[in-house]
Amino acid sequence: MGSLSLSRPIVRAAFCAFLALLPLGAAWNLVAAQYFPRLAIKIGPRLGGVTYETSVSLSWPEIRDGKFQKAIVSRVTEAMPVRPLLIRINNEIRFHLFGELTAPNVFRGSHGQLIEQTYLDDYCSRTEGKGARLAAVAIPKLQDIQNFYQARGAIFVYLVTPSKAAHLPEYFVDRLPCPSTQAARTQLVPDYVGALRRAGINVVDTASLIHSLKGAYPFELFPQGGVHWNDVGGAVAVSALVEQINRLAGHEIIPPFKFTYTMSQPAKGADRELADLLNVFFPPLGYQTPKVAYQPSVPCADSPARQLDVTMVGSSFGHLPSHIMVEANCLARLQFYYYGTLGRFGGEPYRELQRNLPDGDLNAWRDAKVMILEENESFMASDKVGYVDQLRAVVNRR
Repeated sequence: MGSLSLSRPIVRAAFCAFLALLPLGAAWNLVAAQYFPRLAIKIGPRLGGVTYETSVSLSWPEIRDGKFQKAIVSRVTEAMPVRPLLIRINNEIRFHLFGELTAPNVFRGSHGQLIEQTYLDDYCSRTEGKGARLAAVAIPKLQDIQNFYQARGAIFVYLVTPSKAAHLPEYFVDRLPCPSTQAARTQLVPDYVGALRRAGINVVDTASLIHSLKGAYPFELFPQGGVHWNDVGGAVAVSALVEQINRLAGHEIIPPFKFTYTMSQPAKGADRELADLLNVFFPPLGYQTPKVAYQPSVPCADSPARQLDVTMVGSSFGHLPSHIMVEANCLARLQFYYYGTLGRFGGEPYRELQRNLPDGDLNAWRDAKVMILEENESFMASDKVGYVDQLRAVVNRR
């Protein structure tokens, strides 16, 4: 009894000290965010996803409409050391007890399949004839780009990548309003790609390729907890891309590869990217994914492809092909420009080399011996993405 009574003041004192230290931790994090980001204090596992910092502008209009106050509250909230822990506790309760997803833009279909809402929005809004309309917008842009590289003796390839919504619609379309017709959904890519090919554009249609392989493997080519293709899907797509580049070159300038795979659990990397966005302590990872081993056709150390200047400009679907081509196709100098200017990736090992590129750094695109322009089928010819227009502007510079 005596020991119990002594322990209570100690516990209360420790709890009060913890509460007193929280403001100090938040104050430190506010400073660390500006000058020492790696020294910020966070309690609990790191949160998945990207948080965009709210700008603080002290002005009467900002104060009057409440933007200044909201920005201050947002900064202080982000700086709280216990924020990651509290978020995960809240998400864990809502997810495992009530089945609620707190991650913005993440949609759960049947059998635990996760997808980003934007891909479903595209898939369910497709209309008949849209492929031809999109092609009419894209063709002049792609012709300008292709003509530039052909005039310089370089190779240009337009790469169309697949959408999970289009590959596995059966997991999602019965769980939300989806007014588009089956014909509109399935004909979009063939109509678009067909029009581009008739216009002479060098297209590698990995969207149709991946969709044609549905059921060919004992697993889906998109992971349950991710929105991008898995390693086998990426390897198949890169093989088709390299074959087309070599055909356009008239001889083998990029060595091909063979690959094998083994099944792995729990999922890692991009195979669990959406599951990690749920920010729970125990994400749903009870599914297997294939892990690929590559066998290059030549030793990369001796391959001339190591000196080939290859540039890819594209979306998040460009990461896996770029990584594979560096590792398995010996393209040590390949540079991937993520959404044009958001980041530059490459190197051995493959990694981010530069972030938020200035416009002047894009001039390097003009010197590529092989230019790969990637667009996902959900965003083809979209003026909201912008990197196609960026590339066209760069090649048209005088």
